[in-house]
Amino acid sequence: MDVYDSGMFLGEQEAIINRPYSASIINISPITVLSIRNSDFVEWSHRDHRFADRLIHNLSEQIYHLTKRMECYSMHSALQQIGLFLLYCANEHIPITRERITYEVDTSYRNINRVLKKLAYINVIQINRSIIKITDFQTLQQIVETED
Repeated sequence: MDVYDSGMFLGEQEAIINRPYSASIINISPITVLSIRNSDFVEWSHRDHRFADRLIHNLSEQIYHLTKRMECYSMHSALQQIGLFLLYCANEHIPITRERITYEVDTSYRNINRVLKKLAYINVIQINRSIIKITDFQTLQQIVETED
C-alpha cells in the first residue's frame, strides 16, 4: 500500500498495541532491515524520549500520507491518479516508471498500461523502455482537471 523511505518503521503499530502483524514488505530496491523484538521496541520507546518523538513523527507522517492517498483514491479516476502522479514526479524530478506508478495508484497493472498507452497515443507522454517522460504538460494538466 505504500513505499517507505530510509529510516521508516514497519510493524511498530502492532508492537505498540500487541497485535499480529497486518503488513508485509516487498523490497523494490536493496534494503537493510533491523529486526527488534516487540517487547524491546516498546521498552525502548518508553525509555528514550527522543526515540519516542521520532516514532510519533513517523506515525504521523504515515497517517497523513495514507489519508491523502485515500482521498485521491476516492475522488479521482485512474487516469487522474496517474496524471497527478506523473505531474508530481516531474515537479520533484523523480524518475517515472510503470513499477513506481503501481505503488502510487489504486488500480490494476492492466489499467495502468491502458492509461499509459492512451496518454502515449495522444502524445502527452513518451515511454522509452521503462522510463516515462511527459512531453505535453499542459494537456496532461487539462486531462487531470477535466476528466470525469
